[in-house]
Amino acid sequence: MTSDSGSTRQDTEYVRHIQEALHELHQLQQTPRLVTSPDELEALECEIRQRTDRLGSLLVGYHLQQALDSAALQAEQERLVKQWPKPLKNDGKVKVRVRTAQGDTVPVWVTYYRRKGQRRAGKRSTGVYAGLVV
Repeated sequence: MTSDSGSTRQDTEYVRHIQEALHELHQLQQTPRLVTSPDELEALECEIRQRTDRLGSLLVGYHLQQALDSAALQAEQERLVKQWPKPLKNDGKVKVRVRTAQGDTVPVWVTYYRRKGQRRAGKRSTGVYAGLVV
C-alpha cells in the first residue's frame, strides 16, 4: 500500500521522465542531421516518432495518475464498490501498467479491491481495479 508520499514520488517520477523526453527532443532539434538518402530519412522519422510517442504516453500516464488520485474519482470508486454484487475489501494501492493508444505502457498506482473472506494460499483473490473501471 502506498501513502501520500508514494503518490508524490510517482508524480515526481513522471515529471522527471517527461523532462528527460523533452530534453531528448530538444537535442534532436538542436543538432540537425544531414539526411542524404530515403533510408536515413525514414530512420530519422522513426526515431522522432518513437520519442514523441513516448512523451505522449508519459503525459497520458501522468494525467491518468492525477485523475486516479483525485477526490472525485475516489468518491466514484467508493460508490461503485458499495454497489458491487459481492462485498469487496480495499486491498491497498498496487502498481499496474496501462497500455496507451501509442502502444507504450505506463505505470500507475491504483486501488485494488478484492472479495471479502479467506484467501487461497498463494493465489490472488478475484477483485477489481475500481479506478480503472470508473
